[in-house]
Amino acid sequence: MKRINQAIFTLSLALMISLSGLITHIAVPAEAPAGSQALALPIVMYHHILKEPTRLNSYTISPDEFRQDLQYLKKNGYQSILIQDLIDYVNGEAELPEKPVMITFDDGYESFYEYAFPILKEMKFRAVFSVVGTYVDQYSCMDDHHICYSHCTWNELALLQKSGIVEIQNHSYNLHLLANGRRGAKKAWNENNSDYRQVLISDIGKMQDECRENLGGWLPTAFTYPYGQISDEALPILKELGFKAALTCTEKVNYLTGDPDELYHLNRFNRPHGTSLQSILEKASRKNR
Repeated sequence: MKRINQAIFTLSLALMISLSGLITHIAVPAEAPAGSQALALPIVMYHHILKEPTRLNSYTISPDEFRQDLQYLKKNGYQSILIQDLIDYVNGEAELPEKPVMITFDDGYESFYEYAFPILKEMKFRAVFSVVGTYVDQYSCMDDHHICYSHCTWNELALLQKSGIVEIQNHSYNLHLLANGRRGAKKAWNENNSDYRQVLISDIGKMQDECRENLGGWLPTAFTYPYGQISDEALPILKELGFKAALTCTEKVNYLTGDPDELYHLNRFNRPHGTSLQSILEKASRKNR
């Protein structure tokens, strides 16, 4: 029995050390370093917007809820920024506003075009829209569109990108799935590094090519991890593909010091139905006091 307990302890310790090494490598500061001039950047993550009350859930809110979030941000002096603003900031080419905030939408639902985009224009806010290529291709070639499930077409995305209000980013071409041993863009447990590299380059690179072709030459600068599933091996591949930032699902405020590497693990707060952005940001603020 003692030998069994010792073996379990040894295995647990090894796992903790392994996870610790991974977290140390990919994490950014969860709170402002003492005595630093780090700039706080909250990033909020939305997915779907619908009017039907019965369809609202952890990843779907109503247009009224979204409008109320933006009203709160405006009233409290927040100014929305895009990924390009962060890139310019770390390159020393531009300053960020005193109270920046980033509004992001994942997956590419057509409800963003129908509901969120008009509200953003009205309230004078901007947003990052991360889309999945295979869904865009599918709904660009079919007439079956319903606001509850359809995704944006390439024509709609081109209009959004051209508006200057919306920045289209890469959410993979066809890695937004949890099947066949694959969890998003995460390395499979039985996959070697060479095969994994080829999977990412092939899939994410295909999405880059389609964006360039369909969005007037626009090439996404950030990769949004599907389901927030991250592998340590992904970062050098993303850099090789030319990405300057990556969006995760870790729910923490970002504290930026101007280091370009901080942009490769941008934390975001999911905004579920029934929990206002105001309460999310106030709770996060209390944690860091």
